[in-house]
Amino acid sequence: MLTTNPTRLFVLAALILVLLAVPIQHPQEAIGQAATSVTNIRVSFKLDPSITRGMYMGERWVSPPTYTAVQEGKEITVEASAQGFDAKGKPIDISPEWIPEDPKMVAVSPGQGRQVKITVRRAGQSTLRVASQAFSKKLAIKATYQDGATQVEISQ
Repeated sequence: MLTTNPTRLFVLAALILVLLAVPIQHPQEAIGQAATSVTNIRVSFKLDPSITRGMYMGERWVSPPTYTAVQEGKEITVEASAQGFDAKGKPIDISPEWIPEDPKMVAVSPGQGRQVKITVRRAGQSTLRVASQAFSKKLAIKATYQDGATQVEISQ
């Protein structure tokens, strides 16, 4: 006859739950994941919160072919986020490097990471390269200053 100890039963049940929660991965699947490479990067921009304030929408991010923003002053800052994709269009976590062609015109903080702030310091045109692994994407930046405000267009 088997004696039952409540503590032993609890430990055994907890061990079984832990083992069931750990995913089992086939070795070939792990190899396929390691070989996944970035074939596309999509950049999204955070909308100005004043646009959606009062609508209870929270943060809104958009990814149009050309993003336009206007801000008072000679500088403008926009928040951007990058998402990588593999050849099948499946999202991949990336931490890309953001490389401005003209650092005197465009600054990025931090210089590497998924989410950054892009500051355009003056009117003009430049490019910003977003690079992860062997893939990179160029963003064309055009800024104009008129009547005390700066307008920026970022095309991907």
